[in-house]
Amino acid sequence: MALVSDGVAPRLIRVHQIDTLAWAPLLAAAEAEGRRMVRRLLDEWRSAANRYDRPGESLWAWMDAQGQVVAVGGLNQEPAPGRRGTARMRRFYVHPQWRGRGLARRLVGAVLASAQGHFDRLHVNCESAESATFWSRCGFAAVEGDARYTHCRLLPQVRAAA
Repeated sequence: MALVSDGVAPRLIRVHQIDTLAWAPLLAAAEAEGRRMVRRLLDEWRSAANRYDRPGESLWAWMDAQGQVVAVGGLNQEPAPGRRGTARMRRFYVHPQWRGRGLARRLVGAVLASAQGHFDRLHVNCESAESATFWSRCGFAAVEGDARYTHCRLLPQVRAAA
């Protein structure tokens, strides 16, 4: 099924279940570009290894007018040694036909908002210079010499009103 970009705005949803048919075009596009993140996401979901359902975690997707997934991104707890409150932004991918429309930045915004109050440090691993540029524009700073991640962003501490 072709992705629908007929002027109808896509909608952003928090993912609680996966219909593999709705994800098929995104998976095919990612694999055609040599990207494995969508395959990993679907395999981990199927096996229940990762359902983005631990405290503070979330998985988000943009859906087109026909219910096809056109972009995805998620947040997982990342228990780094000695660092509580750390999470990793994961599995971000936008279908090539939907790039350049601001979906990725709004997806990052939704994930950042969902992280507030749960985490104070977020990590991401960049696979390319293009990815590194994107994450830097989203407020993540490059990290040198750590094999676990390439970029980091600190979240402000949210304090309850007195």
